[in-house]
Amino acid sequence: MKIKIKRIAGLMLMLLSFAILLVTAFVYESQTNNVTQTITEIATITLTQGDLGSIEEGETKVSTLDQILDVTTGKDDVYLHFDTDLETQGSNYVTYQIDVIVDTAPTGSGVSGTIATLTIGSPDTGSGVALDLTGDWVFDFQVTATAQQVTSDTPTTVTITVSAESTS
Repeated sequence: MKIKIKRIAGLMLMLLSFAILLVTAFVYESQTNNVTQTITEIATITLTQGDLGSIEEGETKVSTLDQILDVTTGKDDVYLHFDTDLETQGSNYVTYQIDVIVDTAPTGSGVSGTIATLTIGSPDTGSGVALDLTGDWVFDFQVTATAQQVTSDTPTTVTITVSAESTS
């Protein structure tokens, strides 16, 4: 009888050992990793609205919107992206072109002049425009538009979305 109890006790001890191994393996496999990430501000962007006024059918009008875009970058090598809906203006305009021109750049920057040209056929900047230094940037828009023939007064709005991306 004592041998039977010892066998049962031994068997129970072995089962308990396997149960401990299984629980240990389960706990090991279900471990978690904690990851933290900090989002840093790349740029502050202010885009004001501009009104170009009226244009006659067939007329070409060139308008300059001075200091319409103000960007303050917090890092060097920030890419500025321009996304527009200019492609929707093909029914109203033969030509609709926006030249983005540097008005003010941080001291020492190599960026100047026209940095982007947005048109009905090419309404976005794709990979972006590189701003080489941290600081305050101010841009002008020069808009060239040639109106098509229309049946009545046609109000037009172009939406421009500006975003900034850091490469570092």
